[in-house]
Amino acid sequence: MAKAHTCTDNFNDNDRDSAKWSGFGQRREENQRVEFRPSPNQTGTNFSGYSTKSLYDLTNSSITLEVVHVLNQVPGTETLLSAGSDDANRVMLVASAGQLRCIQVVVGTSTTLATCPYDPAAHHWWRLRENQGTTWWEVSPDGERWTVLFSKATPVTLTACVLKFGALTTGLVAYPGVAIFDSFNTPVNSPSRRVEERRLGALGTRGRAAELAAARLHSEHANNNDEVNYPDHPFVGNYSKSLKHDALGDPDPISYGTLLRALESRNPGDFEEILQPEGAKKLTNPQAGLAFDLEGPDAQAVTMPPAPRFDSDLTAAEMGELYWMALARDVPFINYATEAGTAGSILARAISSLNGEFQLFGGTRPVTVQNLFRGIYPGEQAGPYVSQFLLKGNIDPRKPAGLGRDAIDGNIIYGSQIITQRQGTVKGFPELGAAADYLTNFTDWLAVQNGRDDRGNDQFDPTPRFIRNLRDGANYVHFDQVVNAFYTTAFYLLSEARGNQRTSNAAGTGRPQVDMEFAFNQGNPYDPPGAGADARKQVGFATFGPLHLLQVLIEVAGRAGRAVWWQKWGVHRRLRPEEYGGRIDNHLNGRRTYPMLSNNNNSVLSSMSTGGLAPYFPERYGSYLLPQAYPEGCPTHPAYGAGHATISGACATILKAFFDESTLIESPMVANADGTALVLYTGSDAAQLTVGGELNKLAGNIALFRSAAGVHWRSDYTDSLPLGEAVAIGLLQEMSLTFNEEDAFFQFTRFDGITVCISNGVVKPLV
Repeated sequence: MAKAHTCTDNFNDNDRDSAKWSGFGQRREENQRVEFRPSPNQTGTNFSGYSTKSLYDLTNSSITLEVVHVLNQVPGTETLLSAGSDDANRVMLVASAGQLRCIQVVVGTSTTLATCPYDPAAHHWWRLRENQGTTWWEVSPDGERWTVLFSKATPVTLTACVLKFGALTTGLVAYPGVAIFDSFNTPVNSPSRRVEERRLGALGTRGRAAELAAARLHSEHANNNDEVNYPDHPFVGNYSKSLKHDALGDPDPISYGTLLRALESRNPGDFEEILQPEGAKKLTNPQAGLAFDLEGPDAQAVTMPPAPRFDSDLTAAEMGELYWMALARDVPFINYATEAGTAGSILARAISSLNGEFQLFGGTRPVTVQNLFRGIYPGEQAGPYVSQFLLKGNIDPRKPAGLGRDAIDGNIIYGSQIITQRQGTVKGFPELGAAADYLTNFTDWLAVQNGRDDRGNDQFDPTPRFIRNLRDGANYVHFDQVVNAFYTTAFYLLSEARGNQRTSNAAGTGRPQVDMEFAFNQGNPYDPPGAGADARKQVGFATFGPLHLLQVLIEVAGRAGRAVWWQKWGVHRRLRPEEYGGRIDNHLNGRRTYPMLSNNNNSVLSSMSTGGLAPYFPERYGSYLLPQAYPEGCPTHPAYGAGHATISGACATILKAFFDESTLIESPMVANADGTALVLYTGSDAAQLTVGGELNKLAGNIALFRSAAGVHWRSDYTDSLPLGEAVAIGLLQEMSLTFNEEDAFFQFTRFDGITVCISNGVVKPLV
């Protein structure tokens, strides 16, 4: 029987070797790698992977696997490598819930032999090895230098093994993500020329002082190959707004080719030669991801998994949620429970449709009124839909009633100035009818695809309002610079006086901007003053104080922006939902057939025809186009990753690294039905809101409000928050080398629920 190390595959042919592997679940070989995407929201065990068709002898042999990306590290997901006679008798390496586990299964009994926090860099290669009666569980950062996690006398017979690797879910997981593998028992692949050039360029630009950044390996970048997936409809699955199109809105291949030429050459002059219609709106900053950064990860050192394909069931399900969000834009959040309980209402139908027609949409299931249109990260589904950091104000006993004495006034202390949480919003459906939504007419839609600039045609509401519904949220993220909300949140957290977080502190228990209600993170050497080994005669300012915090928020926003702009233009070029809506409108109106949509289980097409969306499209809007909240529709840059989501993920991470996440948010509030005032939130979970949870919710709000506007996909949010977090972690990692203060560190909980500590250049997950 062949030894296990003779079973080899580098997956470079982009096609499963059917003589060698049996394939299970959602799988695809692309980009000379193999990807597994377990379906979301499935009951039971849902496995996607490969197993060998022949048996192999692991004794005095080994199997080695390059693990490029594991499933999202949330409860219920596992990424694995195993060898054994059957599933009841085998040895395994498993990444699950932030831990890498060494496992044996003997006669069906599974035993975890050792665990350690999963580190994607240090654990990039996995190996199971047997030698002279001993089995070894090992990992490596580069496939050459190996670390033993555990070893013991071989627990099961390994002379006739099925070799298996892949990814699985156990129970309902809203967004499992993707597991990506390369190089099964094949030599270590060197990075591509392009990636290696970029890494060395970053080293030269940053100079000899940037040793930590130079040692950070740059990731390979891969998209979903939609640019070549549909040769009969070239580039139909990719972003093309403000380029040239044919009469039905599909991209002109020559125009799109000039964009690709510029992105490939990176010659600034080629970007000025991109073919656009005369007078078209300009493309947004396609060269941003080519800039070098001098602190934190280089823009091309971090990456994202490929987006769901244009023809996938996942994309269709995400689109279904976007149609429901558009229909529900004007329902006040405070009325959600009542509306959802009313038979035939938009919310009741949306919940039913997402639970039935669009089960793969990527949110939590079963869908309820409490999690409808919400994010999936810790804290996002607790309390009101809108984060308290977008609603509440500071309290100051010195202020007049109604002008900042009560948190319900919604005023943020901004030095000697006041920032109100009310915004100038736009008029909604009740006042304007369909005019509140845009690009529902094919002629207008096509003109905007070709670059017509309709910005500035919004109709504003003269009454300032708190964010009360999805339309208000969409308007907030229409005009912000993303960092706005997080800068305001920083001032709120820095300025709140000790007390009950609600009223005027009449007892004089706190001084605004002096006696802080919200403590700094435990790694701050100056807070609380005099506690333990902290400074007794100093306070932080330019380090570990207000100036430091505000500086890093702006820094990380720019760096996260450049990182995601590389993903947008340099890697994925994913089409926007409004473009997908044009394909649906063409398809259902018979203007043009897209076989890649109709050949799959396209839930949107069936819902529009005979399902939950059929009563609204095209009857309400006159077309099947996705109604846009903005006159101009989406911006002139691709969808994936999302700029708002990436920058939000980065800024939320910085705030969590500076403040104690566990501090409770007392007296939570929600906007009344017309948004003119705040009222106390009285839900059963009102006492469960924390700083960390509300920061996650703030990031989710900013990201998903863009989906509510119709300009982003849910997976743009889900995969972009962690991208921004990775940029922030890299920035904090390098920053931690620079401090003079003893024993200073940053500690916070990542979006996946894993707590990490950053000190002296080391990022350490904590069990």
